[in-house]
Amino acid sequence: MKRILKRRSIKIEILGIVFLSLFLITAILGYFSFQFSKNRLVSMLADKSMAIAATVADFVNGDDLLMIKNNIEGLKERRQAALAPAVSPAYEKMTEMQNAPSETLIPAMKMYLKYMNLLSEVKKVTNIESPINIYTKDRKGLVLLLSTEKALSIGAVYQMRPETERALRDNAPQASGIYKDKDGVWISAFAPITLGLAQAPEAIIEVDNKIDLYFGMLRKELATIIFICLAGLAVISAIGYQFVDKLAGAIKKLDVMAGNIEMENYNVKIEIKSGDEIGHLAETFEKLRLSIRNKIDELRLSLVQEKKAHLESIIALTNAIEVRDPYTRQHLYRVERYAILIAKTMKLPRNQIELLRYGCYLHDIGKLYVDDSIFKKSNLSEIEIDTFKQHAQNGAKIIEGIPFLQKMKDVILYHQEKYDGTGYPEGLKGNAIPFLARIVCVADSFDAMTTDRPYKPKVSFKEAIAIIEKASGTQFDPEVVKAFLKHKNTLENIAKKHFKIT
Repeated sequence: MKRILKRRSIKIEILGIVFLSLFLITAILGYFSFQFSKNRLVSMLADKSMAIAATVADFVNGDDLLMIKNNIEGLKERRQAALAPAVSPAYEKMTEMQNAPSETLIPAMKMYLKYMNLLSEVKKVTNIESPINIYTKDRKGLVLLLSTEKALSIGAVYQMRPETERALRDNAPQASGIYKDKDGVWISAFAPITLGLAQAPEAIIEVDNKIDLYFGMLRKELATIIFICLAGLAVISAIGYQFVDKLAGAIKKLDVMAGNIEMENYNVKIEIKSGDEIGHLAETFEKLRLSIRNKIDELRLSLVQEKKAHLESIIALTNAIEVRDPYTRQHLYRVERYAILIAKTMKLPRNQIELLRYGCYLHDIGKLYVDDSIFKKSNLSEIEIDTFKQHAQNGAKIIEGIPFLQKMKDVILYHQEKYDGTGYPEGLKGNAIPFLARIVCVADSFDAMTTDRPYKPKVSFKEAIAIIEKASGTQFDPEVVKAFLKHKNTLENIAKKHFKIT
């Protein structure tokens, strides 16, 4: 059984590829657009924070920071006392304190207040709400010296971050990437400061920049990018659909054309006007269609001519019989007409009807072997009858050397076989007898009964019909007889045209 393959629409496949490609392109463009915006924002904020940190570092004196560092414990106690609720005015009066345990504490306190005011002013000018801190390097990490954030305790030790290590090592400002904590999203910058006569920086300024607001703006920009990408995808998809639909339509026309060629229908013209490969392929298909149609027309003409030549050859052979038996030629024409009536009633295909026609003309060709005297005798001997019966086998021998007549061999050889197996030359029975030979048997017998012969007088038309009906199933195939008898009126007209039957 032929396997039926499920066909997929090339239109759906192309649209799938186009839409997937557009989606991937849109997603990639959207992703890189977002990353570009994000990197630009990070770079801008990092540069801004590093610039602020570097500017503050320019205004900070390393000797001042060294003094603050050396008095960190005293400053820590004074700051804690100032921040206590009961003595909060003390923070404002720190500059008035004269009785310090150390001679350097008062100058350190002044320096501390000076830089606290500086850092606060920087925050105000730069509009930074996040803290600005100054640390000094210690073997334990970073020690907080100054901070605009009151909640931070000076003197506290913090772990050194990679950015601070790079800033101190390279003596250049550094910035962190974006990071998050419980308080929000941040980006920090660090600038190194050299203390006193030290060869390398030992202090660092930290500027923390809270960027939650900027990230909110970035999310809005991302939403805008996504919207623009989706809108672009929709527009491009709509345009792409039109092109794909046109392309798929052209391919479908080619598919229909290929189907027509497969079904041997070469009269449908291909009309695809396009300058691309599809149009070129359509032109090639059209040339192929015209070429095949022209070749088929040539073959048909050649076949007609060949069939005409075959028919002329067959007629030439029958003329040879007519010279010896004038009755035979008219007999062949009538048998052919009777047989064609049967064949059409039984709905035989055209090629079988054509073979049947040729078989009718040739079925008695073996009579060329029969002696002329036998045709004129009214009484035949047993030997003469046997000789006459040999005409079927002799006819098959005559056409052995003619290839195009081989398909008629069965009709010539077996037209005298009987349905019940009592015929000759091989005594075939029932369906073992070739079908066309069974048709010729009925037509040949009917014409023989309604025609005068030297050795056998004719019978009336009605008698002949009765004999045919009676011999159905014995001498003749019942189905062939049934088809034959459907044309009684036509049969009678054919018979009357050649003989007056009573």
